Amino acid sequence: MLLDKVKRSITYRFNYQVSPALSQVMSGINRGKLGHGPRLTEAQPLLDLGISVEQLSFDVEDCWSFWHSLCPKSKHLDGLVNSESFWQKIPQYYFTWKSIQAILENPQSVYIDVASTTNSPYQQIVNLLAKTTNIYTQDLIFPPGIHDRQIGGSAAELPLPDASVDAMTLHCAFEHFEGDADTGFVREAGRVLRPGGRVCIVPLYLGEYAFVLCDPAWAFNLCVSPDTIIHFLPRWGERHGRFYSPETLLQRIVEPSKAAGRTVRVIHFTNITELDPDCYTHFGLILEKSL
Repeated sequence: MLLDKVKRSITYRFNYQVSPALSQVMSGINRGKLGHGPRLTEAQPLLDLGISVEQLSFDVEDCWSFWHSLCPKSKHLDGLVNSESFWQKIPQYYFTWKSIQAILENPQSVYIDVASTTNSPYQQIVNLLAKTTNIYTQDLIFPPGIHDRQIGGSAAELPLPDASVDAMTLHCAFEHFEGDADTGFVREAGRVLRPGGRVCIVPLYLGEYAFVLCDPAWAFNLCVSPDTIIHFLPRWGERHGRFYSPETLLQRIVEPSKAAGRTVRVIHFTNITELDPDCYTHFGLILEKSL
C-alpha cells in the first residue's frame, strides 16, 4: 500500500513537471491546439437547433444557506467550505440535491452517485439528508459487479436489473466518458431508471465547437476519432474532457435519450457568475423517465 502511494506520488510529480513542455510539443506538431477551448455560455445556439433549454436563476442566498446548514453536521464538509478548489462544487451540489430531494424522501428509493468515489462530499450530503439508505457509489476503479455499496465497471453497462434505480447524479464526471460511453450511459440510464426516475448531470460542458480537453502528460493512450479537435491544457491533470457543440449534443445525447423514451431537460444557469465571476457551471442536464 505504501509503495503504491509512493509510485503514484512520483508519477504525478513527473507528469506535472513535463506537462507544459509536452503540451507545447504536441501543439507544435499540429496534434492539437494549446490552451482551453472556447466554452459556450449562452443558450441561443442550442435554441437555434431546436433544443429545449430551461433558464434557471440561482437563489444565491439560499444556495449558501443550504451549504452552511450542512457544515455543522460534518467536519469534513466544514473543512471544505473554505477550500479554493471546492467552492465551484457548491452550486452543483445545491442544484442536484434540489432536483432529487423529493425522490429520496421515499425510504425505498435507490440512488447512485455515478463516476464517484467513496469519499465524495456529495455522498455525505445524501447520507445526511436523504430518507433512504439505499445509497450506492459507481466507478470504473471499483471491482466489476456490486460489492456492498460499490458498483464497479462501466456506467454504460451497469450490472443492474431493468427499472431498478430512482435517481443518479454525476458531478464533474460526464465529460470524462471516453469513446461512445456518453451515449451508452444515457441509453443505459433509460433501461435502469424506474418510472419517475431522474438523472442529474452537472456541469454539462458545451463549446462553441466540439472538442476534447486533455493534459497530454496523462493521455498517453487516449483514443479519439481522427477528426476530433483536441485542446491541450498544461497541468490540468486529466486525460479527457469532452465539450459538446450544440450539434454533437443533439446527436450524442438528446436524440438517443429521446429514442430511449427519456425526457431531456437542458438547464442554463443564467446567474452562475453571481456566486463567483470564474464559476464554470453554465449548463446542466436532467434526464427523466415518465411515470
